[in-house]
Amino acid sequence: MDWLTPSSLLYWSIIIYLTAAIVAIFFYRHPHLCTLFAQSGCIFASALGAASALKMILFDQETLIITPFESTVPFISISMTLDALSAFFILILSILVCCVSLYSIGYLKHYYNKRNVSAFHALYIGFILSMIFVFTAGNAVFFFIAWEIMTVISYFLVVFESEDVNEKAGLIYIVMTHIGAAFLMIAFMIMFVYTKSFDIFGSSEAIPATAKSLMFVFFLIGFGVKAGVVPVHVWLPYAHPAAPSNVSALMSGIMIKTAIYGLIRFILCYLNVHNTWWGILILCIGIVSAILGVAYALMEHNIKRLLAFHSVENIGIILIGLGISFVAFSQGNGILGGLAISASLLHTFNHTLFKGGLFLGAGSIQYATHTKDIEKLGGLIKKMPVTAVMVLCFSLAISAIVPFNGFVSEWLTYQSLFSIIIPGQTGINIISILAAAALAMSGALAAACFVKLFGISFLGKARSECALNAAEVPASMNTGMGILALFCLVIGLFPVFFLKVVDKVVFSISGTTVIGELQGGFLIAWYPINVSGNAITPSAIFIASAVIILATAALIRLVGGKVSERKYGTWDCGFRELTPRMQYTATGFSKPLRIVLRILYKPGRMLETEKGDSSYFPLSKKYRVWTEPVFEKYVYDPFLTAVKRFSLRIKLSVQTGSTHAYLVYIFAAVLVLMLYNRLA
Repeated sequence: MDWLTPSSLLYWSIIIYLTAAIVAIFFYRHPHLCTLFAQSGCIFASALGAASALKMILFDQETLIITPFESTVPFISISMTLDALSAFFILILSILVCCVSLYSIGYLKHYYNKRNVSAFHALYIGFILSMIFVFTAGNAVFFFIAWEIMTVISYFLVVFESEDVNEKAGLIYIVMTHIGAAFLMIAFMIMFVYTKSFDIFGSSEAIPATAKSLMFVFFLIGFGVKAGVVPVHVWLPYAHPAAPSNVSALMSGIMIKTAIYGLIRFILCYLNVHNTWWGILILCIGIVSAILGVAYALMEHNIKRLLAFHSVENIGIILIGLGISFVAFSQGNGILGGLAISASLLHTFNHTLFKGGLFLGAGSIQYATHTKDIEKLGGLIKKMPVTAVMVLCFSLAISAIVPFNGFVSEWLTYQSLFSIIIPGQTGINIISILAAAALAMSGALAAACFVKLFGISFLGKARSECALNAAEVPASMNTGMGILALFCLVIGLFPVFFLKVVDKVVFSISGTTVIGELQGGFLIAWYPINVSGNAITPSAIFIASAVIILATAALIRLVGGKVSERKYGTWDCGFRELTPRMQYTATGFSKPLRIVLRILYKPGRMLETEKGDSSYFPLSKKYRVWTEPVFEKYVYDPFLTAVKRFSLRIKLSVQTGSTHAYLVYIFAAVLVLMLYNRLA
């Protein structure tokens, strides 16, 4: 047996994960040893998983079928299938798991003697394995079982700290994800009715066009809930902040990407895209999610809620690329479809890196200060310099600032949007222009949001005792973040190498390759676009911009003469010294946008004054501002109220307590099933 085949490496990776979970349970009385063995096992197993994935993508393009468990019960056998698409998602999962596990060695110390660390490790490893099974499932039944296991385990991780807020977050999460799972189950049933098979890698030719469109809608809703797209995103800003930060990094970094995998696997690969409106619908959902996600993030002062809303934004960006690819493939434009899905997959990879890193950074801040409230921070760059550098790198990456990786994937998404604008398709052209504008707006708002996060949290003076007493986190935590930050920088500096990996995945999906069409190398890669005979060349734009900036600087220096430097104290308005209360707050930073977008936020404010001896000298004043949860208040709350009223009426009329009535219900149900079976 060849121990270096992708299937063998993946097999041993799974075995090591399972062994680590068992060891963690065995050492339940020794939390330090439990953490060390469990997380070390995860690091080693993730390295094997990454090696398996890379070998599969770069060298072995054939689909591998692994069936470790055969069952006599139909459709229940564990059927694992590894191809380039599965390997790509296992690769990004493995990289993130390796860094998060290294981080967790130090992070979990604050749970010792407070929580059951052994149970946490078992759930943590089970969560990782469930995602591996989702990515490698060969039939819909095994996929659905793995999907549900992933959901249930992640629920227990969300409520791990057993607080009232966490339990509410867990309830919202489990209800929303099971609604999505119901739609997936219906789609799988339609799949079986027409093909008599649950084989994901089989043919869908027997399914009629109308049924395919219906399956598309069900898949979009089912996977959209897990991805957290608007308007089914309401669980995400509750669940991510409630979970431990290392779990939040996995949930945002890779778990919500299982939905992106599902959309590509079941819609593009299985159903094949024959209708342009499929791509247009995904594109529109991506536009709305990108804009609203970053808009709501700007109003948040809880770091993890802010980052959760940014997950909605970045999923929107991924869906914009995915939507363009679906439109292009439906029109038979393989090159443009390949370019767009390359941008989507690369942004999926990039988001895993910088969003996983940001949640780890939020965990480090909480570990050192015991708060997630930005308003209580400040001055942390002096107390936590290494963490500050890491968070700054991730903030630049998510804001698509050169030379970090976020710029590359967003730039390719722009290229895809520009390329699909051709004469004769007015509707698609208008939507593409709107998508480009939305992408630009979301990028600008994201930059403003992370200026707020980093500036208020790390710069200035400490606003509270918890920030004043903060100290740098353990080395293992910074090392885990450092590896992710290094990946963000390397991909930004050398994008073509990573695009070659993505291109092999795209070729396995669509049979097209785009790497030969791309130009560039260091810092940037672009797809040549001709508009009215004029070529858009990014290199020329960069050179021209650099020349203009340098010429302007030289002119100012020549005209302005010699510059003299003066050092003096900051003007403090006559006070003896500046205090933390004089600093810009997160609320003040975001207020202009709250005023401009008040129709979206529906803000409220309240001023409480405690009177003193004179109206001019009150004892205290308290000023509070808030924004309404629009979707919850105007969409979900009325729906839940209607459901409760309907359920109450049904209960009074149906749940009578009469045994005779219940027997009639059973008889009617059996009769209907027999009639259906006879007609079928």
